[in-house]
Amino acid sequence: MNLKKTVGIVFGTFAPLHRGHVDLIQRAKKQFDKVVVVVSGYKEDRGDKIGLKLNKRFRYVREAFAGDEVISVTSLDETLIPRYPDGWEPWLKKLQDSVDWNENKYDYTFVVSEGEYKVELERRGYKVLFGERTLGISATMIRENPDKYWRYISAPFRRHFTKKVLIIGSASNGKTTLATDLGRFYDAPVSLEYAREYQVKYNVKDDELTQTDFHYLLLNQYQQTGNIIDSKENRGLIIADTNSTVTKAYYDYYLKGKSPVEDKLFDGMFNHINSKEHWDLIIFVKPTGKYVDDGFRDQSMSSDNERDKFSEYLDSLRTIFHQDTNVIYLNGDYIDNYQKSKAAIDEVYNFDL
Repeated sequence: MNLKKTVGIVFGTFAPLHRGHVDLIQRAKKQFDKVVVVVSGYKEDRGDKIGLKLNKRFRYVREAFAGDEVISVTSLDETLIPRYPDGWEPWLKKLQDSVDWNENKYDYTFVVSEGEYKVELERRGYKVLFGERTLGISATMIRENPDKYWRYISAPFRRHFTKKVLIIGSASNGKTTLATDLGRFYDAPVSLEYAREYQVKYNVKDDELTQTDFHYLLLNQYQQTGNIIDSKENRGLIIADTNSTVTKAYYDYYLKGKSPVEDKLFDGMFNHINSKEHWDLIIFVKPTGKYVDDGFRDQSMSSDNERDKFSEYLDSLRTIFHQDTNVIYLNGDYIDNYQKSKAAIDEVYNFDL
C-alpha cells in the first residue's frame, strides 16, 4: 500500500503569472495532496529586464495563492546554473533542495505544459503530468502588450504593469477637475489630493500644518494611491492628483529651516517613499486662472508671483526626483489642457485595445 502523499511540482519564470498559469496550478491541486510552485529565474532574465526581479515575482506569486492550504510557493535562483537547455542536472539538484525533496515521504510529479520539458524530465526518470496550455495566452504576449491582455494578468502583478499618470502643479489651477474628468473618460480610478481630505477632517489650514501633519500627508497619500492600484477598479491606468514630491514642495515652502531635526526626519521619509513611486507620465499644470479661497488655502499664495515661484520650485524638484519620466506642461484653457492630457495619456496607455 502506498501511503506517500502526492506532490505536484509546477515551475516557471512567471513574468508575469497569468490566468493560464493559475489554471494549470489549480487543476494540479485537484490531482495531488500538495502542489509546490517553484518560481525560477536569474539575473537579467526576461522578468528582471522589465523590473520583475526574481524575489518580486516570488512574493507576488505567493501573494496570489495566499490562504490556499494545498499550494505552497518557493523560489529557485538559476544565476549560477548553465542556461537552458543546458544545466538540467544542477538545476534539478537545486530544485530538490528548494522543495525539501524527500522520496521516502512524498511521491513527486512534475506538472508541465511544455513538451520538451516532459521529454527531458521523463528521460531522467521523473514522473510527469503534461497539461495543455489554456486560454491561448503567454507571459511573452503580456509583456509585449499588457494593456491588451490586462484581464489575464494575475492581480498582484498588475501593480507592475499599471500605467500611472501624475498630475501636479500649484494650488487652485484646476488639477482636481482635470484628474476627475480624465478618470471618468478612461474609466480609471483617481487618487485625489489626500491633503484636502485631511485638512477638512481636522479643520486645519495650509499655513497651520505642522511637521507631524506632513508626515501623515506623505504616508497616507502614498497608501491611498497604492490602494487604488490594487483595487478592482484599476483596469490598467490610474491617475493621481498629487504625490510625495508635491507634499515636499509644500513642506519646504512652509516649514523647511525651522527645525533641522524635523527637516532631516521629513526628508528621510520623503526619500524612502519617493524611491517607491514610479510614474509613466507627469502632467504639470502651470498656474492659470483665478486663485479660489476654499477656506483652507493660504492666501499668501494667491498672488501670481507666489504661485509662479512655487510652481517653479515644484518643477525643480520634479527635475531632480523624476528626471526620467516624460512630462507635459499645460498652460491653456480647460479644453486645451483636457485635450493635450488625453493625447499624452494615449501615448502610454492603449485603452481601446
